[in-house]
Amino acid sequence: MQAQKAPHTMTAVSVHVPSLDLDPATRSTLVQTIVDTLPHLPHFSEVERAAQRDTAFALLAILDPRDPLQAMLVVHALAAHHASLHLYRCAARPDMPLALILRFETKAGVLSRLADTKIRELRRLQTASALPASAAASVPGPRAPQAPAIAPSAPVRQATPAPRPETEAAGQQPGDAAPANSEADTEASPGEATGDQLLAEVAARLAAATLALAA
Repeated sequence: MQAQKAPHTMTAVSVHVPSLDLDPATRSTLVQTIVDTLPHLPHFSEVERAAQRDTAFALLAILDPRDPLQAMLVVHALAAHHASLHLYRCAARPDMPLALILRFETKAGVLSRLADTKIRELRRLQTASALPASAAASVPGPRAPQAPAIAPSAPVRQATPAPRPETEAAGQQPGDAAPANSEADTEASPGEATGDQLLAEVAARLAAATLALAA
């Protein structure tokens, strides 16, 4: 007779799912998706798997998604985080060739940066949704384009030069041609006529004296 196998007994495992401010359908899908994206390690016991799920749910409680969009970002962040850790675990195996080690580490770094990006986007959405209405209204929006100081179709007036004192005294507008000399300006003054007469007399006396000396 074959010995009867002892019935397989399951270790009692308690998993603490965090309470989230989500609708029931989103919360249930979120929790199940997080469990499904955890790396499956064949040598893990049920207790170890429960601890792995508890760790993921602890991160879920800290991230605290509050609507379906935030829940989507949380799923992406946690899936990338756990996949990154799994790749680092594979790179640490002693029987792994160097080429695969470098490839695993490179992919793990990419997934780690992806998780950080999703968490930053989640925090930005949570900060924006936590602002009161008055604070949200006070946030300046995009500035409207300002009108030019001078309309393109408006004619540009040129500055008129200031009148000079001499043109003002003569009643002449700026830019007009200078008036011709008057007759009084063309005639010789009395002083100039007297000077010419004296020169003529001096010349006559010099001529007479020259004739006298010659005689």
